[in-house]
Amino acid sequence: MKKTIDVDQTRDGLWMDTNITYAQVPGWLGNTTRDMKLTVIRHFQTGDNKRFPVIFWFAGGGWMDTDQNVHLPNLVDFANHGYIVVGVEYRDSNKVQFPGQLEDAKAAIRYMRANADRFQADPNRFAVLGESAGGHMASMLGVTNGIKKFDKGQYLNVSSDVQVAVPFYGVVDPLSAKQNSASDDFDFVYRNLLGAEPEDAPELDQAANPIHYIDDKTVPFLILHGTKDVVVPVSDSEKLYDTLRAHDVPADLYEINGASHMDAKFLQPQVLQIVMDFLAKYLK
Repeated sequence: MKKTIDVDQTRDGLWMDTNITYAQVPGWLGNTTRDMKLTVIRHFQTGDNKRFPVIFWFAGGGWMDTDQNVHLPNLVDFANHGYIVVGVEYRDSNKVQFPGQLEDAKAAIRYMRANADRFQADPNRFAVLGESAGGHMASMLGVTNGIKKFDKGQYLNVSSDVQVAVPFYGVVDPLSAKQNSASDDFDFVYRNLLGAEPEDAPELDQAANPIHYIDDKTVPFLILHGTKDVVVPVSDSEKLYDTLRAHDVPADLYEINGASHMDAKFLQPQVLQIVMDFLAKYLK
C-alpha cells in the first residue's frame, strides 16, 4: 500500500532537556558541592518572539526522596496544550531541613526566569504544581511572593515570584497533618522536615505552614484532594481554602470522591482539564 497524505499540524513538537543544573548547594555533610537538577519539556523553537507559560512540578515523597522525572509522562498533556513543563529536584530532609526545600524551589524559578529566552519561557506566567510534600512546596511558593529571606544562591537579582499555585493533596500544617492523619505510618517525616516534633516546636511548625503567610501578594490557588486520603487529611486543604477565601484570594477546592493519596484519579483527563481551565483563567 502506498499513500500520499496531508497532515495538519495541530500541536508542536517537543524537546526534553534533562540534567540541567539550576543551582549548586552543599553536598556530603557540607564538605562537597551538589548539583541540583531540572528536567524541561519545551517546544520546538519557533524562531520568533513567541513565549510559553511555564508549569513547575514538584513530586512528592515525604521529603525523604525526590525524583523530578517521576510524573513527567503524566504531564505531557500540559506541554501538548502549550506549556513548558519543568520537573524540579529539591533536597530531601536527610540533606537539609526546612526551609532548604523552599530555597531550592525558588532558586529553580529564578533560574528559569533568568534563562527565559533560552527556553522561550514567558517570565510573567509561572505556575507551580506539586503533590503531597511537593504540594506543600507549591503552596509555600504561592504564599511567599516578595519574601526575600527564602531567596538563596544565584540570580538574586531575578524574582522568584509565581502567578498560580496548584497543590495536589498537599501537606498544609505539619502538626495538623501528623495529628489528624488516619495513619501514623508517616508521622516521622514531619520530625525529619522540621528537625523536631511539630508539637514540640510550634515556631518551626508555623514557619512551614503556608496559612501563616497568606497576604495581599498570595496568588490564586486551585486545591485538589481525595476524600479517602489517609495520609494527608482533606480537612487541612479545606482549612487552607477557607483561609484563602477569608483573605479574598481567588481559590477553588475540588475534592475527588473516593480518591486516596497519590491516586491515579488525579491524572485523568477530567482533572487535568480542570487544572488547565484554572491556569488559562489566571495566567493571562
